[in-house]
Amino acid sequence: MTDPVRPHAGLILALTIRGLSVGAYPDMARVAKTAESHGFGSVWLCDHFLTLSPDDYVRDAGIADSAEADAPAEGPSSIPLLECWTALSALSRDTTTLRLGTSVLCNSYRHPAVLAKMAATLDVISDGRLDLGLGAGWFQQEFEAYGIPFPSTGDRVSALAESLQVLRSVWTEPNPRFHGKFYEIDGAICDPPPVQRPHPPLWIGGEGARVSRIAVRHANGINVRWWAAAKCAERRALLDRECEAIGRDPATLELSLTTLIAPTESAAEQEQLRARFKSIPESGLITGSPEACLERLREYQDAGINHFLFTIPDVAESDRLDVVGEQILPHLSA
Repeated sequence: MTDPVRPHAGLILALTIRGLSVGAYPDMARVAKTAESHGFGSVWLCDHFLTLSPDDYVRDAGIADSAEADAPAEGPSSIPLLECWTALSALSRDTTTLRLGTSVLCNSYRHPAVLAKMAATLDVISDGRLDLGLGAGWFQQEFEAYGIPFPSTGDRVSALAESLQVLRSVWTEPNPRFHGKFYEIDGAICDPPPVQRPHPPLWIGGEGARVSRIAVRHANGINVRWWAAAKCAERRALLDRECEAIGRDPATLELSLTTLIAPTESAAEQEQLRARFKSIPESGLITGSPEACLERLREYQDAGINHFLFTIPDVAESDRLDVVGEQILPHLSA
């Protein structure tokens, strides 16, 4: 008899949506330490340089429905946003047990061989606590603002698949070589290597079927955003079939969910949260009493989700993190 899979709760400290990002480093370190004390297993940062209004984020990320896509944006879009890699490096010294994740790095912003060296260094500094998440990139305005070429979706996804292979090669081979359409390396030695063996966990962020198939071949896990439990169950079944088709044990590929959680007993506050984050699908917002939030999370567990990445509104200013840590996480059992 196999042991049940214990749930993992991660806390996202930065998204591009106002209210879901900690912009000042002292606040970020304090929140991370509080999360650590409550038993969270990881903290995660997004990889963006520009910020968006909630409506623009959901529209540009391709997760709005047609009605939302036509809605005008509301309010100024700029919020403080620390650079992901630098902030994670600092958090590696200001925390002890938390895993440090990227959700997710834009593949186009760093050459994968250089990223492999950066990641190995952070894994050494943190004593093996890095989770490296990558995505194909979607924020065209950001690419253009920073002078980075913005290829077609197909090319960005294909380049992502090659990057995962380059990362593994640099981390695990004594004389790494790779020759692909988008990347070539010839002896990109990584010394010192990562602490984790055979390498830090590789995650992919993305919702498309092609991205999922790339994860099946090259990653340890895949993260989806805002999905309902039923949709997660469908994707879990697809991942299982794809794993079996190539002889991979499906249990070795984790399916992770990003969701907003905001426990509150107040019906008025629940409505305010829904209005404030109305561009996030209803399925992606978990609110209500702690018991009601737990019921929603257990639905996800029944659908095959045991790895959660929570974003908590106003996490640096409110008591919601304490409520989640004290009244929800202890009851989210295997």
